[in-house]
Amino acid sequence: MSQIASQLCMTPFAMVSLIDQDRQWVKSSHGIDIDYIPRELSFCAHTINQYEPLVVENMKQDGRFSDHPSVIGPPNVTFYAGVPLRSSEGYAIGSLCVVDQKPRQLTAEQHTALKALADQVALLMELHRTNNSLRVARTEAEELAQQKASLLATLSHEIRTPLHALEGYTQLLLDQPTQPDQQSSLQRLQTTGRTLVSLVNNILDYSKLQAGKLLLEAIPFSVVGLIHQAVDMQAWQARQKNLQLTTKLDATIPHQLRGDATRLLQVLTNLISNALKFTKEGGVNVEASVIEQTDEQTTLFIEVVDTGIGIAPDSLATLFNEYTQVSAATTRQYGGTGLGLAITRQLIDLMDSHMEVTSEVGKGSRFGFRLTLPTVDETPPTVNWRTEGKLLAVDDSLFNTKMLGHIVRQQSGQLDTFNNPIEALEAARHTPYLSMLLDLHMPEMDGYDLARQLCDLQPGVPIIALSADDSAETLAKVYAAGFRGFLRKPFLPQQLVHLLDELTKPV
Repeated sequence: MSQIASQLCMTPFAMVSLIDQDRQWVKSSHGIDIDYIPRELSFCAHTINQYEPLVVENMKQDGRFSDHPSVIGPPNVTFYAGVPLRSSEGYAIGSLCVVDQKPRQLTAEQHTALKALADQVALLMELHRTNNSLRVARTEAEELAQQKASLLATLSHEIRTPLHALEGYTQLLLDQPTQPDQQSSLQRLQTTGRTLVSLVNNILDYSKLQAGKLLLEAIPFSVVGLIHQAVDMQAWQARQKNLQLTTKLDATIPHQLRGDATRLLQVLTNLISNALKFTKEGGVNVEASVIEQTDEQTTLFIEVVDTGIGIAPDSLATLFNEYTQVSAATTRQYGGTGLGLAITRQLIDLMDSHMEVTSEVGKGSRFGFRLTLPTVDETPPTVNWRTEGKLLAVDDSLFNTKMLGHIVRQQSGQLDTFNNPIEALEAARHTPYLSMLLDLHMPEMDGYDLARQLCDLQPGVPIIALSADDSAETLAKVYAAGFRGFLRKPFLPQQLVHLLDELTKPV
C-alpha cells in the first residue's frame, strides 16, 4: 500500500504507520527504511488530531515544522501529506502519508485517491485484527475440543470398564446352575445393568455425535440374532408391565450381513425401551422384512410397533430434538433424559437412512427405518478356531481374562490368558496363535506397543483390540498399530465370536 501511495502521488517516500502514546510504529514503508519514530517527533501525531488529511506543501515555511530535525536535517522532509487511519469504532489509530524532499502540491484527483487508499488500508488493518482474533478463538476452540475429547475418552474408559465387569459377572452366574428365584434375580440384575449401559452409551455417544467423532464399524453380524438380543434385553421390562414383546421376522433375511452391530443394537434397544415405556396394555412387536436383495447387498425395513399412548401430530416435529419430550407431564410420569430418540435418529442418519414415524393418539406408534447392508461371504474359516489351535488374550484385569476364557470355552475353543504383556510376549515366542485379543490400557506396556511386537513375532496373525474408548482418534491409532479388529467394552459374546469367525476366514 505504501508503494501504491508513492506512485499515486509521485513522491519518493510513503509510509503506513500506527501510533500509541509513545511512538509512531511504521508498518509499511517505501523509499525509506525505518521502524519507529518517537511520538514527539512524529508528523503522524499531528495528522490523527484532525479528521481531514494534513497537507503541508513546504514545511520549511510552516512554523509548526520549520525547525523539526527531519526538516532541517536528513531525510530533509519538505512536503508532507497524511490521511488519518480510523478503526471501525471511529478512533484515529495511525496514518497513511507521502513525503517529498521538495515543495509540491497534490492534485484534486491525488487528494481524493489518497483518502480512498487510506480507507482501504484501514479496512485491511481491521481485517488483519479480526483474523488474528479468529485465529486465537480457533486455537482456543481446538484446545477446548481436545480437552473435551480427552475427557470423553477418560469417561468412556472409567465408566464402561466397571459396567463391563457387571455384565460379565452376571453372565457368569447365569451360566451356572441356580435356583429359580436366584435366576430371576440375576436376570433382573442383568437387565438393570444393560439399561445402565444403554443410558451411559447414549450420553457418551451424544457427545461424540455432536463433535463428529463417532465412526461406524463394518463387521459381520446376524440381524435376526441382534433383534433377538435387543428383545431379550428388554424382556424383563415387558414382564414387569405385563406386556407382550414379540418379533415378526422375514425368513429370507440373510444369516449374516456387514455393518455396525453395536450401533444397530443401540438403535433397537432405544426404540423398544421407548415403546415399552409409553405402552400400558397390549404390547410391542419388532418386525423386519427384506424389501430388496442382490448378490452384493440386502435392504431391510425394520420397525418397532406398539399399542401405546401415541403421539399427537403437533408433537411429531420436535420428537427427535435433544432433551425434548412430548410434554413436561411426560417427563414427570415416564422419566428419561430426552436423548434416546435424538441419538437414535442421528445414528440412523449415519447409516444413510432416516426414521419413519406414524402414530395415532390412543392407539400406538410405529418407528421404522430402511437399512441397506452388504452381504457377507459365507466361506467357512480356513482353520476352525473353536477346535484347532489356540487364541491369546492379554488384559491386566483378571476378571476380563476370565470372561474371555469363559466365552471361548463355550465355543469349545482354547485360550491362553495373560495379565502381564511381558509374559504374553514370551509365550508368543514359542506358541503359534490363531488370533490375539489385547486390552489397550495396561500399566507395563500399552496394547499398541504390544501389538507391534506381536506382529513382528507372528506376522499375519489377526489381532483384536478391546477397549471402552472407541473415539475416532483411538480407532485410528488401533489400525495404525497393526490391529485387524476392534470391540468396544462392554461387548456381547456373539460380537466376539462373529469377529473371530471373520478374521480367520481366507483373504
